[in-house]
Amino acid sequence: MSCKKGYPKPFAECTVQGNDSYPIYRRRNDHRSVALDNEGEVVDNGWVVPYNPWLLLKYDCHINVEICSNIKSIKYVYKYVYKGPDCIVFEVRPGPVYDEISQYVDGRWICAPEALWRIFKFSMSRIYPSVVRLQIHLPNMQQVQFYSRRSISDVLANERNSRTMLTEFFKIYIEEQEQNMYLYKDFLKYYRWLPSERKWLKRSTTQKVIGRVYAVALSEGIRFYLRLLLSHVTGPKSFDDLLTVDGVYYLTFKQTAEKHGLLEDDNSIKECLVEARSFRMPSALRRLFSTILLYCEPSRVRMLWEENYPHMIEDYLSSSNVNSLYIMNKLLHDINDILQQHKTSIKDFDLPQISEGFEDMRAISGVIEHELSIPISDDDLYGSRVLNACQLLAFDIISQAIRQKHSAIFFVDGPGGTGKIFLYRTLLANFRNDGCIILATVTSSIATNLLPGGRTVHSKFKIPIKFEPMAMCRFSKQSNLCALINRASAIIWDEAPMANRKAFETVDRTFRDMLGVDLPFGGKVMILGGDFRQLLPVVINGTKSQIIKASIVESSLWSSVKVLNLSENMRAQHDPHFSDFLLRIGNGDEPTIKNDMIRIPDSMAMHWEGENSIDELINAIFPDLSSHMYDTDYMENKAIITPLNDDVNKLNEKAINAFPGEEMTYYSLNSVPDDTRNLYLPEFLNSISPGNLPPHKFVLKKGSPIMLLRNIDPRIGLCNGTRLICRRFGRISQKQKYWLDNLRE
Repeated sequence: MSCKKGYPKPFAECTVQGNDSYPIYRRRNDHRSVALDNEGEVVDNGWVVPYNPWLLLKYDCHINVEICSNIKSIKYVYKYVYKGPDCIVFEVRPGPVYDEISQYVDGRWICAPEALWRIFKFSMSRIYPSVVRLQIHLPNMQQVQFYSRRSISDVLANERNSRTMLTEFFKIYIEEQEQNMYLYKDFLKYYRWLPSERKWLKRSTTQKVIGRVYAVALSEGIRFYLRLLLSHVTGPKSFDDLLTVDGVYYLTFKQTAEKHGLLEDDNSIKECLVEARSFRMPSALRRLFSTILLYCEPSRVRMLWEENYPHMIEDYLSSSNVNSLYIMNKLLHDINDILQQHKTSIKDFDLPQISEGFEDMRAISGVIEHELSIPISDDDLYGSRVLNACQLLAFDIISQAIRQKHSAIFFVDGPGGTGKIFLYRTLLANFRNDGCIILATVTSSIATNLLPGGRTVHSKFKIPIKFEPMAMCRFSKQSNLCALINRASAIIWDEAPMANRKAFETVDRTFRDMLGVDLPFGGKVMILGGDFRQLLPVVINGTKSQIIKASIVESSLWSSVKVLNLSENMRAQHDPHFSDFLLRIGNGDEPTIKNDMIRIPDSMAMHWEGENSIDELINAIFPDLSSHMYDTDYMENKAIITPLNDDVNKLNEKAINAFPGEEMTYYSLNSVPDDTRNLYLPEFLNSISPGNLPPHKFVLKKGSPIMLLRNIDPRIGLCNGTRLICRRFGRISQKQKYWLDNLRE
């Protein structure tokens, strides 16, 4: 007996939620069966359809009940609009000609109402209205595309290349003297764009067309405020016209937006800085000021600068030989160093500019000076003396390639605990001690603090998020980053198996172009590392074959990689059974229960007995918490990790309640850009808690651990994933103390 629905279903000890599929329900194998009448067939629990007894009793009919726990299920409703006609079941017989059209017509089954609808040619569905994307750019910063064989002078001399949707929008109000004042995004209702001629043509009738200006992030500064003005100012004739309000010309788009009342005031920002001045050191004030510029979008930057300038330079005044101009340039330079890590600079803000001579003297050397000034610990420097045999072999091979400046790609392969990080730190310390620059990068932000000077590879090399064909990293040949890469003797890329091979190839393509060397990664020594047993690249809804295809081993560059194996588990030397258990999981040798799930030994697990089990878990990981709340050694090696954001929020709430003392609550201010109709209520926005943002209600207590979710100042370890301890807090600002030994203040 067989069934097209897949019955009988396999027995299962527990219910497993399927990934975009039906769940696997618990089906006990109780060895009981029932004989069907008149057929002689015997059925057991494997044949039972999911059901609800209450519904069966109420409706007295057959009802199949399936759990619906995925929000994607709503798509099922809309698929009916486009699913096409019903089809009959027919038999396909071999024939000399395969006629796809006849097969469709013969297989189509149309009921009388649908036939009537089609005879009268009523619309079955409709896409309305159309959406057109509108370009946005700063003055004289149009994107120009041209063939490489053409000279730049010819391209620039062609006036047609300077025309864009935006510039021609301005021109309509100058040359054609359009009387109606339209917003840029509404302009498409009355004009249509001719791409071949690069101009707007007036429509004979008004059309329902949606114009969508390209999205611009807050962090992009000037472009964001330009977009804000274009969304509210009607009929501008030029960029200068946008900068003019009531006959007064302003220097920046941000000032203009403020005069239009489009920005919030800076009172809370001002109060934060005033409060921080009472207990923060000048260096911390400079970081706070830079963070405000990056993430808080203050409208009166110059006023904040003037009010806080004396407090940010207090440590510069220790020398009596410095003059006021040098002090101001030094402050601007230090702030600019922080801003440049986030792809912006003081030129994007209403701040004094660095004197030309001072900037030329320090611009390129700043990033190189930082790499050369990374602290080196004695433990790392003398780590080569305690390397095991496999580590020492890898150390010698890599060191030889770096000293001989040979193009090479190494992959340090080893399960977790075999000392990959220790090997990297030893290499970094020894070569940095010799004056060499070794760039330390990782794929995951969580691992950045494990390497001195570590950054995520996406942040360091500006790897694009979306990979287009022949994509390049987002930095130029004239940039400081390119000079740093050119100076670097080697590059460490940890957790490389987590990276998509397209990122791998994008970095290689960029290095070849920027360094002018047609060798893998521009001839640089690349030290990759990781464990393929752990995390592979994330491919959304990808199959196993798609995930493998995205792995770096599928890249053409992998043939140039020399694999160095580490096998001795240094982390679990005193617990070989745990080490063997991890290795069996990684190799796929551990027995599975169902759907590739394994059973954790009872010695490593806590039995779930309701919500109280969460409190027991916290007490087991953080015993006697009230006595160790300021003990960094106690906190440093303890963490609770969970894959679900809901569990994170629940654990955080219970853990913070376990800390004694006063608590301080902070609330986020959430809004939706261009939401003039208030479609998104504040309470709805506050209820959203994505994994890369803190919750709307953020509760802190003294001694409570915190984790940064943004790169504040990676040079000193303040980056995404840095763990901190709250030492004190104010009404607006907080003071944290770093967790890790090499970051302690």
